[in-house]
Amino acid sequence: MKYINLIIVTLIVLVATACSEDEIESTLMNDFLKKTEAPPAVGEKLEFAYAMATKEGFLKTATAEVTFAGASGTGFETKSYHVDSKGTDIGVLVADTTTVATLSTATFNKDTVAATLRFTYVVPKEAKGKTINITFRVESTLGKVTTIKSPDYKVSNIEIARNIVMTNRNACYFSLETMKSYTEAEVNAQNMQDKIDLIYGYDATTPAPEKYAYGHALLSPSTEAKYLNGRTVPANFKLNKSKIEKKVFLNDMLLSGVLPATYVDDIDLQTLDISHALDFILGIVAKNSVFVESEDGKYRAYIYVSAAASSKLTFSVKRLTMK
Repeated sequence: MKYINLIIVTLIVLVATACSEDEIESTLMNDFLKKTEAPPAVGEKLEFAYAMATKEGFLKTATAEVTFAGASGTGFETKSYHVDSKGTDIGVLVADTTTVATLSTATFNKDTVAATLRFTYVVPKEAKGKTINITFRVESTLGKVTTIKSPDYKVSNIEIARNIVMTNRNACYFSLETMKSYTEAEVNAQNMQDKIDLIYGYDATTPAPEKYAYGHALLSPSTEAKYLNGRTVPANFKLNKSKIEKKVFLNDMLLSGVLPATYVDDIDLQTLDISHALDFILGIVAKNSVFVESEDGKYRAYIYVSAAASSKLTFSVKRLTMK
């Protein structure tokens, strides 16, 4: 936020020190900062700070026009933000806001010569795999207008599902197609028997005489019985042989919040080669990640495990449709 504050301070200084119309292109100025680092993806937020200042009159309206109408949550905030001497964000109500189709509008409801408004764009399904941009526009009470356009942003083809919960011997079946977990009864009721790619299981150890650590496991329906550790795949399930590979230190920040900022993007899944991976993994713990490819090669996915309790696994998924 300190850099955002610098934008508006710079604008105010430019306005205050301008000596003539020849020394400044316009008495109305604007700039924006994209705050979001992650690659744009459907359902995710792009966040901006839009700074404006005028030398003459006051700010009247600000707009943001986007390529595709945003999903719910798209629009300006009603507050203008600055940073105080302690580095704390301070918001002051300055505008009334609306969003209709591709246009978001902030109408200033008090005399304001400078403001920084936050704008959020929630990427809609219609923008998947396409290019988007945003045109910011500000008008003063004297009728002067200035605009600034963002660069083009390519929206990822990746789809994201968060906080999926799987429980041992209950909601233990997962489909890459729907990115949801199911109980056996739900699989049968929804005719998902041929669409299960992963089975979750938890046991502290394997039975005697081997007696080795088992822990949290992700298994393909095709996994050999000895690795299922006493589990039986329902007879009417298709025995899909998913390829599964565990990663210990690959933490996608969008799913994990873990720095440094690393992101698994389209190109990572497009070029992924786990052809020699097994169809099961054991000993999963929190903050592990997993690459998965469906038997037919239609889906590839990155899974980030956020929690691994005694008999429950919680994770989020980035999935790419390959064909």
